[in-house]
Amino acid sequence: MKKILLLTLSIGMAFMLQAQDCSDLFISEYVEGSGNNKAIELYNPTDQNIDLTAYKLVRYRNGGFVPNDVQLSGTIQAKGTYVFALDKRDPNGTGYEQPIDSALMEKADAFLCPVYEVNKMMYFNGNDAVTLEKMTGEIVDIFAMIGPPMQEDDNGWTNITDTTITWNNGGVQEEYTIQDYIVGPLFWLSWTEDHTLIRKPSVRQGVKDNPDVFKVHDQYDSIPENTFDSLGIHTCDCQTFGITQPAAAHQIELYPNPVKDGQFSVESSAPIHKIEVMDIPGSLILSKEFSGTYPDYLFDLPEVKKGVYFVRIHFSDQKTQTRKIIVE
Repeated sequence: MKKILLLTLSIGMAFMLQAQDCSDLFISEYVEGSGNNKAIELYNPTDQNIDLTAYKLVRYRNGGFVPNDVQLSGTIQAKGTYVFALDKRDPNGTGYEQPIDSALMEKADAFLCPVYEVNKMMYFNGNDAVTLEKMTGEIVDIFAMIGPPMQEDDNGWTNITDTTITWNNGGVQEEYTIQDYIVGPLFWLSWTEDHTLIRKPSVRQGVKDNPDVFKVHDQYDSIPENTFDSLGIHTCDCQTFGITQPAAAHQIELYPNPVKDGQFSVESSAPIHKIEVMDIPGSLILSKEFSGTYPDYLFDLPEVKKGVYFVRIHFSDQKTQTRKIIVE
């Protein structure tokens, strides 16, 4: 009886853990580019299509608590993405009405908030928080952090903290200490301003509780301003299992990611037969076969442009997995 009870509890816990992960939408990409190039990508990790009218995006401006929200519409496919871009499409627009980049326009599934005075949600910059919420008010995901210590004069969040930097303030040398990952006047160090941020594949659910500190690098990879190639595609570790569909047996890790010196390593729990690298359109960049049972595989990239690429890993037991890497 005890064994049966323990087995029942373990199965129940497994289902509870599965329900906590991969069970609802989350923010998979954040675009804060030049001018009006603003976009938010959502990812659906489930095996069911989801009606977006039950959700809203909310902006909390300048580290404050006042929400600017917009209800969403459309349907996001199972294991699919949906890209919302700021609605600035007038080719003759200037100043605050400057049109978004044509490459971003092509990636968008919907356009939001054409008039700032009517709805300010999509006009976010580096020191704003963005949430995905149910129309009932339930928080599904939080990007950044709602409320202080972020201030109106701060420029955003970065990947370092407890660091003092000397900078030239109008010809005067000043010191600023980065605390709680907030860059203050050091705007060139901000990850949340003038960058595209991609959710790491290991993230399988949204942040539902407002964090005490926003460590942007824990969940996001940063790529340069006005990079839109990866919109519309997201790589995630989520697996949705049925009775006859077992969980993936192999664990893999790619590092460093982003790739900075043309080399990255693949750490695997199972022998790898072949690794392929492809660009966004799917063209094969490089392929390399391996032999043996080493847990780590070093891979040299050719000289490729900065951007997003996919790594397809073929295991010796015929299984495959695909991951996203960023080349800087």
